[in-house]
Amino acid sequence: MSNHTESAAAGTTSGGMDLFGRYLSVWVALAIIAGVALGQLAPAVPEILSRFEYAQVSIPIAILIWAMIFPMMAQIDFSAIVGVRKEPKGSP
Repeated sequence: MSNHTESAAAGTTSGGMDLFGRYLSVWVALAIIAGVALGQLAPAVPEILSRFEYAQVSIPIAILIWAMIFPMMAQIDFSAIVGVRKEPKGSP
């Protein structure tokens, strides 16, 4: 598979950034708006989540931060995951 085909499969643009990276600030803003709206429309949700705490550390936040950082620590190449369907046993 050529580099052009691989970058197209990963959703990259000609500038080298993928769709998610290019609009990261938009996704963050939408997530903030969704979180504030959830807190306003369903005030029980933040109250329930705040109960899960250990040593003054929010367990839900700790889990989400771990889920965000782990792929970088494990150096997971998400663009390679797309090719798993074509070669499920790996390249020859």
